[in-house]
Amino acid sequence: MKKLGIYIHIPFCRQKCNYCDFYSMKWNDGSEKKYIEALANEIKTQSKELKGNYVADTIYFGGGTPTIIKHDNIKRIIDCIRDAVEVDKCAEISMEANPNTLTLENLNAYKDMGINRLSIGIQSLNDEILRQIGRIHNSADALGAINRALESGFENINADVMFNIPGQNVCDIEEAITKIISRGVKHISFYSLKLEKGTSMYNMEKINKIIMPDEESEREMYYAGRKIMERNNMFQYEISNFSNMGYECRHNLKYWKQEEYVGFGPSAHSFINSIRYSNPPDLKSYCENGLINNYERTIHEKLSEQDRMFEYIMLSLRLTEGLNLDEFNNKFDISFEKTFKAQTESMLKNLLMEYSGRNVRLTKKGMDISNYVIEKFLP
Repeated sequence: MKKLGIYIHIPFCRQKCNYCDFYSMKWNDGSEKKYIEALANEIKTQSKELKGNYVADTIYFGGGTPTIIKHDNIKRIIDCIRDAVEVDKCAEISMEANPNTLTLENLNAYKDMGINRLSIGIQSLNDEILRQIGRIHNSADALGAINRALESGFENINADVMFNIPGQNVCDIEEAITKIISRGVKHISFYSLKLEKGTSMYNMEKINKIIMPDEESEREMYYAGRKIMERNNMFQYEISNFSNMGYECRHNLKYWKQEEYVGFGPSAHSFINSIRYSNPPDLKSYCENGLINNYERTIHEKLSEQDRMFEYIMLSLRLTEGLNLDEFNNKFDISFEKTFKAQTESMLKNLLMEYSGRNVRLTKKGMDISNYVIEKFLP
């Protein structure tokens, strides 16, 4: 059977962060109950297509704040997934979490139901910056959450860390990453803040209430964080992701390797049989339609062979291991070396790409301008 990733979108938060453009609503108990019923029904509707054809080897709870809902409901969702599709006994089951939702009671419950990876939204350990970006935790909450997770037996822990925040500097980054690694975290997602239209910080920047760091400062923060992680044996396996060996996020690797996944919940995306589709970002209609098992889905595209090829190149080059020539040639039945000879030679000449055995990959210089490099392979 084919391997499958499953994504569950939990669309609730206590309050929306000032930089966030993911689909989420303010949590209340009534909305949670309606949502869980609709979600359980949606998972059941997919069982005919999934059962006997796929085995789920990754499950990922994202949001929103998944840990805001009752842990009994998390267990119910996992049970529904197990009823709908075979789940690999060694599946990676990840859950995103805000620090102040990770009580010992919740952590022990998550562990008992099979969740084996946590992704904690720390973002910064500077309390003033956390207030500025609208986080509802402080640095003590963040470090305490890591300690409780380890105490509960979680070994596979990711920390989200953000740089390029107004008012942030290199020392903030160095201190945060050093403290996080010293606590025993095995994976760090290290993101540069990009202001998305419609967010509070986007609007603030437009009226000069905040000033974003310049490009040189942004790169200095990135290099400083990367240097500390490399020094602590946390290797970069994707442009924004670093981990100890063996602790890469298997679910996210599915996206970067163009593997199949199915998403459940409002705004969730899926990629099955070369077709991309998504659920509308509308909790009210999702719950109403869920009562009658009539889920609306938006078909974004059935990828052509050329589209799949470019997307495969784009995603592979995000990984530090790069694109494996033999895998590409077998997948698309053409020669990468011949088809993209001009582009590759130009990138090699300018030290933006390099060969490593049968892989072609971005250099560190190439990663700094990855969008420029990838655009050269556009059809």
